[in-house]
Amino acid sequence: MFEMFHALLALETKTLIAVLFWGNLVFVALILSYRIFIPDLRNRFLFSCACMAKLAQATAYFCLFFRGALPDIVSVNLGNSLLFVGFYLEAFSILIIIQALNRRLCWLLSGALVVSLLFFNGMELIHPDAALRVLSASLGVFLIMAIPSVRLLSAQPTSPLKITVGVFYLLFTLLLIPRAFYALFHDITVMSNVLVQSLAFVSLILLLVFGLSAFLLLIKENSDEIISALATTDFLTGLPNRRNFSEQATRMFAQGKETRSALSVLFLDIDYFKEINDRYGHAFGDAILLKVARLVRSRRSLTSSDFPCRYGGDEFVVLLHDVQPGETAQITTRIMDEVAKTRFAEHPDFTFTVSIGVHEGCPEGDDALEDYLKKADRALYAAKNGGRNQVAEYREGMAFQRTENRGQRTDQGSGIRDR
Repeated sequence: MFEMFHALLALETKTLIAVLFWGNLVFVALILSYRIFIPDLRNRFLFSCACMAKLAQATAYFCLFFRGALPDIVSVNLGNSLLFVGFYLEAFSILIIIQALNRRLCWLLSGALVVSLLFFNGMELIHPDAALRVLSASLGVFLIMAIPSVRLLSAQPTSPLKITVGVFYLLFTLLLIPRAFYALFHDITVMSNVLVQSLAFVSLILLLVFGLSAFLLLIKENSDEIISALATTDFLTGLPNRRNFSEQATRMFAQGKETRSALSVLFLDIDYFKEINDRYGHAFGDAILLKVARLVRSRRSLTSSDFPCRYGGDEFVVLLHDVQPGETAQITTRIMDEVAKTRFAEHPDFTFTVSIGVHEGCPEGDDALEDYLKKADRALYAAKNGGRNQVAEYREGMAFQRTENRGQRTDQGSGIRDR
């Protein structure tokens, strides 16, 4: 069995390098075709980064292939430096796709590149040796590619695709380590036809083939996540929309019923919102909606388990989960206080108020989320009819009378439904 496996890997190193050269060029051609026929401005930098990564790697393998025919400064220093840069850009692309590129990871990845470049070229300057070249090149590529591999495995939100890609990337890069250790104890050059050498280059070919599929699939998954977010998120405020709220809150309500946890529904409405829009314009109305949205999703006002949404127009709903006695009153008080302190640079003297309707209880039996919403809505109208700028809690028998002179408009900007 071992002999059969060895025969599969007993390939000429120079041939494997040629395959890597042509494979990276094919990768570039496919990505450019994808970019031309499916133009997407959001991914322009990503595609450019991926193309530069594979062009750098192809040039590196070209230099390695012609080792001996080209000056050492080209075939050794430039070739391996371009290899590090190519894998650095590939790692950069992966982090962009999974939206995990932050300042810390950027510095970490750049540090891995700088260390790899300095170590390889420094060793070449101080003590040029073929085995040390193999060692430093293998460790440099592993050091760079380990960062996106681990990040894929720990990405949030995670997905089966991200985990699978992370596992394979880590596996293929780990196959470079035996080559590095072999170089510690044996004389080896980049053209040596030994098992660990073939294993390393075969792993790079597998990484190339797998990387193309992974690149396109991760882009597809990212696009699907964006589409899903657009379908479940309010365009203006970034809060969950009514449809998302209905799905998530229904689950939370059922959970509360099972655990007999107290729940509260807050129905919040901006006072005289139609008049504000008429006087100051819809752009300013949008600014008010954004301010209120930030308030209702602020950790200062809510806890991580609470669920706010823009219900429609100038209405916001918050489902408070597992509330303690007096907690709902504290939250509504904080919201009212923050609204009262809100100011706008373009209109420094302008102030506005909100009205809040509350229904609190421990769901059981035939209770439904819709019942809680209707009761909180009735409490909101009681607050409106009672003079606005106040909090009203639902009571049995509470009248449900809508205020007069109510305008209505629905759009994705300052959709107005003033009460």
